[in-house]
Amino acid sequence: MIYNRDPDANPRLYKEIDVSCSAEVDGIAQLIACLDTYLGEFNAVSRKPMNLVMFLFAIEHLSRIARVLKMPRGNALLVGVGGSGRQSLTRLAAFIMDYEVKQIEIAKNYTMLEWREDMKYVLKTAGTGARPLVFLFSDTQIKYESFVEDINNMLNAGEIPNLFPYDERVGLCEGVRPYAKEKYGKAAGDMTPTQLYAFFVQRVRQQLHIVLACSPIGDAFRDRLRKFPSMINCCTIDWFTAWPADALVAVAEKFLRDVEMESDGIRRGIVDTCQYFHVQVEELSSLFLRCLRRQNYVTPTSYLELIVAFKSFLSQRRDSVMKAKLRYQVGLEKIQFAEANVSVMRKELVDMQPILDKSTKDTAVLMEEIQSKLPGVEKTRAEVQADVAIADASKMECEAQKASVEADLAEAVPAL
Repeated sequence: MIYNRDPDANPRLYKEIDVSCSAEVDGIAQLIACLDTYLGEFNAVSRKPMNLVMFLFAIEHLSRIARVLKMPRGNALLVGVGGSGRQSLTRLAAFIMDYEVKQIEIAKNYTMLEWREDMKYVLKTAGTGARPLVFLFSDTQIKYESFVEDINNMLNAGEIPNLFPYDERVGLCEGVRPYAKEKYGKAAGDMTPTQLYAFFVQRVRQQLHIVLACSPIGDAFRDRLRKFPSMINCCTIDWFTAWPADALVAVAEKFLRDVEMESDGIRRGIVDTCQYFHVQVEELSSLFLRCLRRQNYVTPTSYLELIVAFKSFLSQRRDSVMKAKLRYQVGLEKIQFAEANVSVMRKELVDMQPILDKSTKDTAVLMEEIQSKLPGVEKTRAEVQADVAIADASKMECEAQKASVEADLAEAVPAL
């Protein structure tokens, strides 16, 4: 993990990790556990928790960033595609070192005036504060190229020309006076405003650590490096290359840990499949570039999206299967309930069969009795019908007589 290739530099007091040694492997395991503890503490106090996987590739970059931030005037240029962990590892490294992190939020209506105010806060906090400050800036936040120009000035000179008006410069001078007394003693009382401001700028350069997260995709990155050389001269460059195989496996295992599997063998097979898909897409993208001269970028974000898509699809399929299973279970319960009722009804039918046979016999006897009495009933019915006919004739005769009497009465009433 070399960050300084200067041949005149002091010999390094550390050595590379050889994972072939079991004792050192245990050391790596302890290191991962320690970093997981730091990550848990960070997530406990942060408004934006991070779900990071501490594999060896990420640990190497984390250690590089931490060592750069530890150096006076240590600034870093992190080059890699989006989703490679540049910003997340920077935040974690700053948290481990107890540094404050400042990252601006670019809104749609973000203006140069707001940018200037944010830069004032960054420089003032770094120059007059007790804790070192990490200013994290991504190339996706570049709304105006003047942003990069100001950052170039901060990297090169520790200030932005004409940023602070006179009254604010006076306040900054008074803010750094206690630190000047600590360093220069009584001589600090005789320092002029110009000297105090120079001390403020010096302290900014010592306390402020600028971390630039840039993507190498496109021509914009190369153009900015040519226009603003301090991005190279004043920064330690850390390239975030493609994730190795063990990193892909570790990430897949972490994100699939909460997914219920039938066995560890199936889980391992799914992890290997995710890694295989990602590696194959990378190889096909390289072939695509060689054949058609067209670039297809396969980023760690794509790999995470693959895992998330698999989890979502698996959850949907399991829900669908569970719903179908529930419907079948309900149908089976209804069939079993109906079968139980049929069995009861069959038993009741068997128990009622003697009663039914007796009722059938009684009904047959009653029908025979009715049939035997039917001729007498028919004779009686004929006699009744004859009597009804005679009664109807008598009724009609009486009604005729009544009508005749009423007519005679109607004629006699006037005479009376």
